[in-house]
Amino acid sequence: MAESPSVLMAVEQLRRSVPGGIGNYARGLLAGLQRCDEEGDGVDVTLLASRPPRGPDPLAAYGRPVVVSALPGRLMTRAWDHSLLRAPEGFAVVHSVSLAAPTLRHGSRNRLVVTVHDLAWRRHPEATTRRGRRWHEAALGRARNSSATFVVPSRLVASDIVESGVDEARVTVVPGGTDHLAPPDDEATTALLRRAGVHGEYLLTVGTLEPRKNLDRLVQAYGRARPQLPEPWTLVIVGPTGWGHTGRPQDAEGVVFTGSVPDAVLSSLYRRARAFAYVPLTEGYGLPPLEAMRMGTPAVVSSEVPSVHDLGEPGPAPARIVDPLDVDDMAAGLAAVLTDDTLRGDLAARGSSFASARTWQSAAGAHVRLWRQLA
Repeated sequence: MAESPSVLMAVEQLRRSVPGGIGNYARGLLAGLQRCDEEGDGVDVTLLASRPPRGPDPLAAYGRPVVVSALPGRLMTRAWDHSLLRAPEGFAVVHSVSLAAPTLRHGSRNRLVVTVHDLAWRRHPEATTRRGRRWHEAALGRARNSSATFVVPSRLVASDIVESGVDEARVTVVPGGTDHLAPPDDEATTALLRRAGVHGEYLLTVGTLEPRKNLDRLVQAYGRARPQLPEPWTLVIVGPTGWGHTGRPQDAEGVVFTGSVPDAVLSSLYRRARAFAYVPLTEGYGLPPLEAMRMGTPAVVSSEVPSVHDLGEPGPAPARIVDPLDVDDMAAGLAAVLTDDTLRGDLAARGSSFASARTWQSAAGAHVRLWRQLA
């Protein structure tokens, strides 16, 4: 076995009140690394983050050493952006789980790895803020102009990274896992649905409420599909409010917003849903449909969700694929997956098999192999 390198992993997203998809990636990767450790194929990983809130550091729960900055999160990342604060020495590899990455000291022998989850701000600039676009472009430029190696979750993102000017040899594709779901809490879920006025079966969607998630078109599509259903099944929307969300769309009969829910409730909602819908304008990967499929729920997914159907992936997708800009196409997909029992059974079986093959231990193993190659 190759010598085990020391790795410093920047996980600032785990400090945020809403860690989002990047936080899920960081948590899943750390869980996978723990399994690698238990099987004797791990590496020495130390976490790097900003000054913690008062009291015990929640990052201690991951069982890894933690290097803590003296700065709070926003100031620390700004200092990284302007090279006023650099990565600590003493580690063979510095890996940031996002484009918010520390720079290396001049003459450092460390190797920098940056995970880029998507280039959505380029694909759909109208669905991001001007400030967000500027920051992401600058951060991508810093990483591109350094000697950083890039980890991306899909061939779609790899293609975008190469098109941005990064040599293909600097890019490694590592898909995420699905084995992080908490055991379902059916009792709490029943109580939640009762409070929300949801009786019987329902259509589920999950994600941060922001323009890129294409919620308005999904609600329109649901409204067009609803008269075709044998029962007026509710559309349940789960997720925190992000930027640009203006609240419940007008005339959205049958739509329920729950906000964020505990992990165990989310697992139960996935398992109990009649179908799952996920129709963002674009994604770098897209965990929610994989989570739903792992629980055996048939899914309707838009065409730019590479976790379900990546560039050049052979064979039929394990979900009903729809055009995120075509409300009628989405409505037809929803009606079919909600009512066609043959299609539902096929998608549930293929989706479950497909999603269950994605594990965080496999993702962690790919990271370990990359770190060893670089060290």
